[in-house]
Amino acid sequence: MANVMDTLRSRGFVKQVVYEDELYEKLGKESVTFYIGFDPTADSLHVGHFMQLIAMHHMQQAGHRPIILIGGGTAMVGDPSGRTDMRSMMTKETIRHNVECFKKQMSRFVSFEGENAAIVVDNGDWLMDLNYIDFLRDIGTHFSVNRMLSAECFKQRLERGLSFLEFNYMLMQGYDFLVLYKKYGCQLELGGDDQWSNMLAGENLIRVKEQKPAYAMTFTLLTTSDGKKMGKTAKGAVWLDENKTTPYEFYQYWRNVNDEDVEKCMKLL
Repeated sequence: MANVMDTLRSRGFVKQVVYEDELYEKLGKESVTFYIGFDPTADSLHVGHFMQLIAMHHMQQAGHRPIILIGGGTAMVGDPSGRTDMRSMMTKETIRHNVECFKKQMSRFVSFEGENAAIVVDNGDWLMDLNYIDFLRDIGTHFSVNRMLSAECFKQRLERGLSFLEFNYMLMQGYDFLVLYKKYGCQLELGGDDQWSNMLAGENLIRVKEQKPAYAMTFTLLTTSDGKKMGKTAKGAVWLDENKTTPYEFYQYWRNVNDEDVEKCMKLL
C-alpha cells in the first residue's frame, strides 16, 4: 500500500502531526479509519472546506475509510477557534437544514460505496442527550483547565471575554473522537491547523481512557503568499453552492489568484 502521507506532504497539506513516525507506519501498512469534522454554521460549504475535502479524497483513494462528522451538536455551542467574539446562536431547525445541505455537497468529493465507503454521522446524535453530571465525571476529569487555557484558541479570547459555553467546545470535540473510536474504530482526526488544540484533546482522551493509540494531523490553512486567508471576495465567502457563488464567479476567483500562489493552489486543490 502506497503511503498517502507522502502524497499529502508532497502537495503541501501537512502542517502538524502527533506521533508522526507511528502514524506514518500505520498508514503505509493498513487501512485506517479517520474523520474530519464540519460545523454546519451555513447552508453551504465554502472554499475554506475545499482543502479538507480534497485531502479526504486522497485518503480514501489510498484505501483509508473516511468518516464525515457533521457538528449538529457542537454547532449549538460554537467553536471559539479563530474568533474574537461569540458566534450567534442558531436554531435547531437551521442546523438540521444546514446538515442536509452539507451531506449533498460532500457526495461530490467522496464515495459512499465500496469497502472503504465514507459514512456521515452527526454528533448531535450523542451530544444532545448527554447527562451533564455523567459527562463531567467521565470526561471532564481528564481535562486540565491550566492546559486548556494555554491553547491558542482560548488565549486570544481571554482578554475579550470567553463564555463558559464556548469553553466546553474542546471537551465536546474530544468526546466526539472517543465516540467514533469506540463505535467505528476511528484512530485519526484530520483538520485545519487552527483546530490543533482541540484535536490533541481527543487524541489524548483516547490514549488515557482506552489505553490505545490515536493520532491527529492538521493541514496548512489556505492562505495567500502574504499570509491572508483565501476564500473571500468583496461579496463575502466563496461558496461551493452554485446558487450562492455562480460557476462564473467561482472560476473568476481562481483565475484572479496571484501568480505566486498558483502553484500552491494547484497542489492543494
